[in-house]
Amino acid sequence: MPFASARNCKTGLNYCGRALLSIGNYKAQVNQALKDEGQPTDQKHIDDALFYCKGGDNGDIEFQSFCGEGRCISGGDNTRDYCRRVVVFKS
Repeated sequence: MPFASARNCKTGLNYCGRALLSIGNYKAQVNQALKDEGQPTDQKHIDDALFYCKGGDNGDIEFQSFCGEGRCISGGDNTRDYCRRVVVFKS
């Protein structure tokens, strides 16, 4: 019977919170990293925050920024995730 195994983030890359939750057991680390920086831990902040993978045995992460009015975008495999900002044009 196949099983899904959790994996760690790749050292040196940035990850969206939603990406971390999809690759491993990161919920507690994501919540703690947000709390440590005084950020809310609602679903928008979890999904659209950007984290740096410091690595190590536990795949340690560090909060980088919240994508705010934009969205955290996956850069793809072995590529950094990033914030896409919303641009408002005035007429």
